[in-house]
Amino acid sequence: MDNFFKLLDDLIRPGNWPFLAAFIVVLIGLAVMVYFMIAASIKQEGFNRSFRVRSLWIHLYGGADDPKTQKRLYRKLLYVKVNYLARKESAAAPFYKRVVRRLDGPEQLVPVYDEAVYYTLKLFPETRKILREQEHSSGVVDPRLVIPWTKDVNFNPDGVRPAKELVGMETNVESDTMLTVSHFLNGLQDQSQTFCTYADEDAESLRLIVDFSSIPNAADTIKKDGTHLLINRQPVETDDLRDEDCGGSVYMAHCKNAKRGSVLEMRFTFKNWNAVAG
Repeated sequence: MDNFFKLLDDLIRPGNWPFLAAFIVVLIGLAVMVYFMIAASIKQEGFNRSFRVRSLWIHLYGGADDPKTQKRLYRKLLYVKVNYLARKESAAAPFYKRVVRRLDGPEQLVPVYDEAVYYTLKLFPETRKILREQEHSSGVVDPRLVIPWTKDVNFNPDGVRPAKELVGMETNVESDTMLTVSHFLNGLQDQSQTFCTYADEDAESLRLIVDFSSIPNAADTIKKDGTHLLINRQPVETDDLRDEDCGGSVYMAHCKNAKRGSVLEMRFTFKNWNAVAG
């Protein structure tokens, strides 16, 4: 270190400034070279290190785990929350009556014997127009478009009379995210039920969650029969499919690298159906 300071002392003497300028240029060149070497290492191999300089902590990160280096791909999540469940034929009265404003006249008031709320989240690779989404059920569908938030939604794109069981949502608003929240009413009146989500395009992630935690004695009255990934309506075997019982009558299925047209489904049986109630 003493030699280094002696060298600096010699360089700053009058008449040695050209050598000082050359020395500074060399130092700057070395610093730039070291910077680019570290940056290349971070980008190619990944880096995640913390350093302490006196009382200051410096954190460097990058590589494959850095979200800024990853291209966003299409991802979809369907979360189904079953709030009420009773068989219409054996129930003394509906749980409540829901007003579905997109329907006409007396059909707007719907007695609710079962209710499942579908939260559908889609993350797109880029901003795009949210053209058309379609929901259908054996009961009544009451949808909402939450993201993008807009009043400019057409719930009857084809101009036909509104149908209880089928609804299309259409808007020209642009977004890289879409979230719909739809109430499905009286669509769970059969003993066997299938919940499914569809890959609209090649998907990095396709996830389905079915939640019966609000149903009393769900563990005793609701039996999960299986999880499947379907392509062209045929079950396929893949290591990218994960199936999990989350506890409390909540079930999750996740498929990575799902091709367009793939369907992820969970099947259930309601045991002792006449006794099931929420």
